[in-house]
Amino acid sequence: MEKQRMNTTLTLTDRANLYSKAHPKWPALRVTGRWIDGMWIMGNNYRNSGYYGAYPHTYLERVGAMFPDATKVLHLFSGSIPPGNYIRFDRLAGADVVGDAERLSSFFPPRSFDLVYSDPPYSQEDCDHYGCAMVNRNKVLSECVKVLEPGGFVVWLDQVLPMFRKAELDMCGVIGMVKSTNHRFRVVTLFRKLS
Repeated sequence: MEKQRMNTTLTLTDRANLYSKAHPKWPALRVTGRWIDGMWIMGNNYRNSGYYGAYPHTYLERVGAMFPDATKVLHLFSGSIPPGNYIRFDRLAGADVVGDAERLSSFFPPRSFDLVYSDPPYSQEDCDHYGCAMVNRNKVLSECVKVLEPGGFVVWLDQVLPMFRKAELDMCGVIGMVKSTNHRFRVVTLFRKLS
């Protein structure tokens, strides 16, 4: 049975409202005509996998609240996230698909996904922990475009904004993210693929 497409009629305001409804105790995201923006204070809750670089507690819940209509989901650099209703892609053994994200389109045909999560290594020090080489962020994002369906989203968690082609992607959201003291400040950037 073929999965349905993402509901492209949901506006950015709808997605921000879905987030606020799911998480009423946290500050609402702001929506302007151009994008969603806001700040997530994640706190010092360390209930995650214990894996170096794992998503902060509640990160996936927060992002997922904005995309309840996503049916074809890819997690790049998936690390230790458990199996689920998505494909885990990583260079490390244990992922659903093991490979190089800079060659993503050699693993999946065009329009395979409506939502792609990406949380690449941020530095050489991170790569040393993971036992991998740094990725070319620009190539990875370009590869995401190739496997994403029109209207689909890339959720990019990083300390660096990768270069992208405005003819292919609309940067439609920026959410600052702080975990707690002595942790890195990161940004969740939302990109929507244009037709």
